Amino acid sequence: MRLTPAIFALIHFCCPALAQAPPVAFAPVTGVPVPLQSVSGRFSSLNPLNQHACPEKRVSGRIVSPRLILVRDLDCGRPGHDNLLINVQLANPADAARMVPGARAVITGTFKSAEEDRDPVFVAEFLIAQQAQLVSVDRTTAPAPPFTSYMLCQPPELDALATRLGSELCVQNTLLTNLADTSSLLEIAARAPAKLAPQDAMPGDAGAISCRLDPGVSDRNLSSIACARNSYWSWYQRKWHDPLFSDPAPP
Repeated sequence: MRLTPAIFALIHFCCPALAQAPPVAFAPVTGVPVPLQSVSGRFSSLNPLNQHACPEKRVSGRIVSPRLILVRDLDCGRPGHDNLLINVQLANPADAARMVPGARAVITGTFKSAEEDRDPVFVAEFLIAQQAQLVSVDRTTAPAPPFTSYMLCQPPELDALATRLGSELCVQNTLLTNLADTSSLLEIAARAPAKLAPQDAMPGDAGAISCRLDPGVSDRNLSSIACARNSYWSWYQRKWHDPLFSDPAPP
């Protein structure tokens, strides 16, 4: 007999020992804080370690999303990097409507850097603007098509696919722009993930979608399958061999 929510609640109230939730094959990750993106966008973390204060109080950059801007350089964290993604934690959530991708923004706030060891030979760096104030937005260059990309772990749009696969998913964010065109190709690729090391590029058409097993790499809290266009994996191969390579990831 299938328990309705009302009957289940009554049993739970009267006989808590008998109230057991129905089995769930896969519990999608929902209702958790938005993960922070690393400076390149390849890694994410719910709470990056080794956080340090930065001297900056004001930066300008190009808006990537309501939570991210791309800055040319920043005197914060490890030296030698440029084209850095900064996680923007707005003091006024209503300002998110002004964060139009492609526009240029000036923000102030409390800036921090953080580092996490990922894989034995790679360190992920994170930049965070806390209590950020949106000083100005120049929309003469917006709106714009995606000009960079980053990995998103367990996006809500793919909860159903993750449920069918029985695995968490980390995907290139631009694959979510038009799921009507990408969802079937994404599922085909995710059902047959390649066993490739991070330093291995994926052969084939640069625009094709491919997936690989990604244990403990995309997000410290998830052991996942990672999916992206082959052009992204080629970019990441170069990034892996040269951590100072700072071109933004292809869209």
